[in-house]
Amino acid sequence: MYTFMEADANKFSVFHTIYTASNIFDRFDWNERVDDAIDCTADKAAYFLCDDTTIIGGFTLKGNCLNYPFIVTPFDNRKKFWGAILAYAVKASGEKELFLNEIPETDAKILTQSYGATLRWSKQRMIRPTEPCASVLHDDFYFDSLKETDEEEIIKVIYEAHSAGHTSTVWKPDMDEIKTAVERRFESFGQTNTLYMSNTAKNKKTREIAGVCIAGVYPGSKNYSTSNFATIHQISVKPEYRRKGIAKNMMLKSINDASTMSPVITLGVLIGNPAEKLYMEIGFRPGPNYSELHYTL
Repeated sequence: MYTFMEADANKFSVFHTIYTASNIFDRFDWNERVDDAIDCTADKAAYFLCDDTTIIGGFTLKGNCLNYPFIVTPFDNRKKFWGAILAYAVKASGEKELFLNEIPETDAKILTQSYGATLRWSKQRMIRPTEPCASVLHDDFYFDSLKETDEEEIIKVIYEAHSAGHTSTVWKPDMDEIKTAVERRFESFGQTNTLYMSNTAKNKKTREIAGVCIAGVYPGSKNYSTSNFATIHQISVKPEYRRKGIAKNMMLKSINDASTMSPVITLGVLIGNPAEKLYMEIGFRPGPNYSELHYTL
């Protein structure tokens, strides 16, 4: 008979760090991984799944959103694990539908095949070393820094790129969401003085922005304080300017600019996005897949 016990944040974080099915965000620092798991419980309830008094797994729950699942060895029946926590989450949330976030690939297969969950999207982190490298745009374009005075145009470029790209097959781009994301990156990368890792590509004749690469180092993580891991948050090129090498060279410039401060640079990409091929061509190594799913009782 399985039982559920509310978990202490510190204990939960240690169990999650050790037993999570895969290090989906390619975090290399123990303290960062533990702190991230602690942070995830700040506005969520964390639970252990127990067999008698033995902990065999855990997860977090906020409303009808379930995150951070893990199974404790030697228990290995993932199908039973998911049957138990799905039933509990539905009862605890009072909802007949659940949103399952950051689910490792092995569990996503069980959820779709055994419980009829619907896959919303799959994603992965990619990572490569930084290094000095050349970046040369086509003669019709030039590099410019990321400027807050260009914010409105930057948002429109990202919106147009997403609307005509792979992103639109997964969710509908939203101008307000993009605006919020851009403003947060200006703020975050401004705090670490790393907005210089970002760049735009502009048309020499019209001075309009053809592409945007937003990159920098996020504040607050252990990798920031010890290794300064840089991240490319956004890479977008307007549809009419694609296939001119703009995305590749903006990224190479960010890799070059980050090399004096960060040993590596990361990014996130939707599985199936044609851009995966470009990222691997310029040295990014793909990490484990993770998914978001929708479960209806």
